[in-house]
Amino acid sequence: MFALEPGKKGSISYTEEEESTMPKPSEPSDDQLENFKKGCPKAKVITMSNGAPIHDKNNSLTVGPRGPLLMQDVVFMDEMAHFDRERIPERVVHAKGGGAHGYFEVTHDISKYCKASLFNKVGKHTPVFVRFSTVV
Repeated sequence: MFALEPGKKGSISYTEEEESTMPKPSEPSDDQLENFKKGCPKAKVITMSNGAPIHDKNNSLTVGPRGPLLMQDVVFMDEMAHFDRERIPERVVHAKGGGAHGYFEVTHDISKYCKASLFNKVGKHTPVFVRFSTVV
């Protein structure tokens, strides 16, 4: 059975017997994340884009408990600037999707809501083709 290590939230430790019965990774890529984690030192301080240390990245300065955000909150402004300048991926030219064709029939008078000639007369048939794309 596993047990939580005292003083560490969510950290699980196994006995030597349990670890010996666990399957070993068969591919080098199976332990790739573990090797990366061991090789990279853990960051001690969170910093802004200019390298200045930040104490609290999760909260923003507001006017009152539920008020608007303040422009003088440099940490928030740095986050928004970084988010706003992220690269937008290009549109996929030939995205997967589906289509339908047939006709549109007007069943109720909606001329008071819409002036398009497509909807101007009850019983009118208009040929249509629609493509539904999986990409927005």
